[in-house]
Amino acid sequence: MKYKDNSLVEELDAIILLNGNYETKGLYKGYIGTVMSNLIDLQGIVVADFSNPITGENIQPVVEVKKEDFRVISNSLSDQKLVKAFRDLFRK
Repeated sequence: MKYKDNSLVEELDAIILLNGNYETKGLYKGYIGTVMSNLIDLQGIVVADFSNPITGENIQPVVEVKKEDFRVISNSLSDQKLVKAFRDLFRK
């Protein structure tokens, strides 16, 4: 269900940004992060960590992402392709 209802997202779930609302923070549409806290019921956000998938370096270690600006990554083939595309952005 969490793949259809963002309010059910859990800590350590991978999420993907659906828009460019966080570009000023160095986060672009398609970037994938890890949920640290689900505050959707209280504030309509999750707190997430976005790191370089190759080096592990922080891009944004703590960022608040609005419920409507992300979705949870599933194990589907199409989502795994998105994960690969994200990793490929950081390969040299």
